[in-house]
Amino acid sequence: MVAAGWAVQQALYQTLAAHPPLRAAVTGIFDYVPRKQALPYITVGEAVETDWSAKDFSGREHRLSVHVWSGYRGMAEAKDLLGLVDEALEHMPAALDGHRLVSLRFLSARVMVDAEEEVRHGIADYRARTVRE
Repeated sequence: MVAAGWAVQQALYQTLAAHPPLRAAVTGIFDYVPRKQALPYITVGEAVETDWSAKDFSGREHRLSVHVWSGYRGMAEAKDLLGLVDEALEHMPAALDGHRLVSLRFLSARVMVDAEEEVRHGIADYRARTVRE
């Protein structure tokens, strides 16, 4: 059995990578972005894991971020990509390696101009809850 946080990250990545409309819209989905990667692409971002146990189960709460990066001059492409991310994550499997996904909820999304002004950066935040099998 792997750690709950790693099981969630693996399932998140695999779910995004398995969604054909999302795969067709980006040049890649990464945990670590290769140098000079062409836009648009997606990165699996920050993750915070806390205890979510009760008397009768061992559980974790995961706060997850997915980042989209776009070279489109406006916000439209980044917002469309965030929509595809959300659509893909509706299909995240409940069975994880040694854990079970109890819930996955969208929390918030934002799109901004990156420090490199020609890049738009979108971030979607989610909350997942898992229990140990």
